[in-house]
Amino acid sequence: MDWQIKTIARKSSLSGTRFNPGERVTCLIFKVSGEEELGRADLLESELGEFEISGEVLGRWTRVVKDPDDESVNKTELMSSAEDFFFSLFEVEEPEAKEVSDMLKHLLSLMLERKRVLRAVGSRQSEGQQTYRHVKTKQELQVPVVDISTELMIKIQDTIGDIML
Repeated sequence: MDWQIKTIARKSSLSGTRFNPGERVTCLIFKVSGEEELGRADLLESELGEFEISGEVLGRWTRVVKDPDDESVNKTELMSSAEDFFFSLFEVEEPEAKEVSDMLKHLLSLMLERKRVLRAVGSRQSEGQQTYRHVKTKQELQVPVVDISTELMIKIQDTIGDIML
């Protein structure tokens, strides 16, 4: 199974204002309070202070809006969104959402390794963690290894439906 993180929306999650090429948009992934689902909001930077997040933030990154008619951007944009989301999981650590965050780190690392964005370093799964090196920047990250059971896969599909294609 291959999941892809949705690209930036065409309009703001808060105001409904259409994004124009060149504008900076902040993407937020959050665990919805009291639910097992993840939410996503794409906002103009000027709207960040007005947006009320209904849960713990798991990931946050900023992108510059590209021309939606440029076909060469679309595939790159999808991979960049997954890559940005993956790195943002290490920047925003919410103790209450650790289980979901660890699961997302593990799954995204496997996907990005398959796409040759990350490369595993050293022996696999030493002490419940796997070291990955980002191919472009050579940055190394410790990713928790999560046992992916059938039950977890069902939970994952229910949880991440709003942020994946």
